[in-house]
Amino acid sequence: MFKKGKYRLFSYFIENYLIYYKSIKKNNKIIAFAICEYLEFKSIEPILKDFLRKRAIHYFSIQIDINEKSEKILLLNFEDYKKENIIKSFNIVKQFLAEIEKPVKFLKEKFLEKKFLAIFLQDIKSNTSISKVSEAITISTEKELKFFNFYSINLDLIEQRKSFISNFLNLISNFSRRGFLIFNFQIDDSEEIKIFAYFVDICERNKNNSNIENNVNSIFHSNLISRQNIKIQEIYNYFWRLGVTDTFFFLNDFCNLFFLKKNSYSLDLLNINDQIEENLVKNQTEYVRLSPNLLFIEHNYLFIILENLDSEYIHRILKAHYPKFFIYILILNNLAYKKLLEMDSIKLLENIIIIHPKEIQKLNYQEFKRS
Repeated sequence: MFKKGKYRLFSYFIENYLIYYKSIKKNNKIIAFAICEYLEFKSIEPILKDFLRKRAIHYFSIQIDINEKSEKILLLNFEDYKKENIIKSFNIVKQFLAEIEKPVKFLKEKFLEKKFLAIFLQDIKSNTSISKVSEAITISTEKELKFFNFYSINLDLIEQRKSFISNFLNLISNFSRRGFLIFNFQIDDSEEIKIFAYFVDICERNKNNSNIENNVNSIFHSNLISRQNIKIQEIYNYFWRLGVTDTFFFLNDFCNLFFLKKNSYSLDLLNINDQIEENLVKNQTEYVRLSPNLLFIEHNYLFIILENLDSEYIHRILKAHYPKFFIYILILNNLAYKKLLEMDSIKLLENIIIIHPKEIQKLNYQEFKRS
C-alpha cells in the first residue's frame, strides 16, 4: 500500500460530503476533501479566497476533464487534528457557497468517491500497483493499466489568457488525448494566493509523449508545457490535486485566465469569425480556435484573421509554423491587404494564401479536407 508520509493513499473513508484520511500516527492531522460542481468561478472566488486567508480551507483546486470540458469541478482540502473542527469548517463554507447567485452542488457518498477517483482509476483495490516506466507513472489493478504523464504549464507564456483554457482543452482533445487540467490554489505567509498549473495525459499504452509536448508548444509558439519526471513517492500530489512542481504563479496576475471579460474586438472581426466557423462546421471540418486571430484546421492548416496588418504577428506565426503547415491569411482592411501583397517576405513563400476580404464568401472549405 502506497504511503504519503504517515497516510495511506488508498485508505480513506467517506461520511456524507467528506472523504477522510487518518494518519497512521495518532498525533498527525486528519486530512479531508470535499468536491463540488460549480457554474462560474468568478462568483465563488471571493469566498474561497476569504476562507483560505482564514485558514478554514487549506487549499482548493480546479479539475477539468479534457473530454468533459463543460463540467466544472472544485476540490476543497481541510486539515485539523479534530474531525469535528473539519466538519464545522466544511459546513460554514458549504453554507456560504449555497447563498451565492449561482450556487454550487456538493457531491455526496458514492458520487463523491466516483469523482474523487476519476483522475486515477475507478476501481482502487488493496492490490493497486504503482510503478514507473521511463518518465511515465503506471498504475494498475487486475482490470486496468494506465500510464500517467505530467506536464507543467508556464502561465507566463500565455498570450491569449481569456481564451486559453478553452483553446488548450480543444487542442488536446483534437490530438485525441485523454487527461485532466489541474489548477491548485494555495496561500503563502504573505497572504498571496499562488497557482500551480499542470496537465496530465492518461493513456492505456505508453505512447510517444514527446509528440504532444512538441505539438502543443509548436501551436502556441512557446515552451508552454514541459514534461515532468515525477517520482513514485510524489504521486499523492496529483491524487490530492496539489501541484506537481514547485513552480507557481500569483492569482492576482492571472485573474483573466479564469474570469472571462467582454472582449474589445470589432464587430467585423467577430462576425467573420462566426461565418468561418459556421462553414467549417457545415463542411464537417475539424478545427481548434487558438485565439480570435488564429484557427488550426484539420491538423494541416493555420488560418490567420486580422483586422489590420500586423507584420510582427504574422512573421512570428510563420517562424513557428512555416513550412510545417499551410497558411491562410485574411486581412479585413483593404489597404492593409494590399500592403501585405507587396511584402517580399510573404509573397515569395509557397503554400501561403492571402485572401481578399471580399473573397471570403467564395472560399472553398473542402480544400481543408485535402492533406
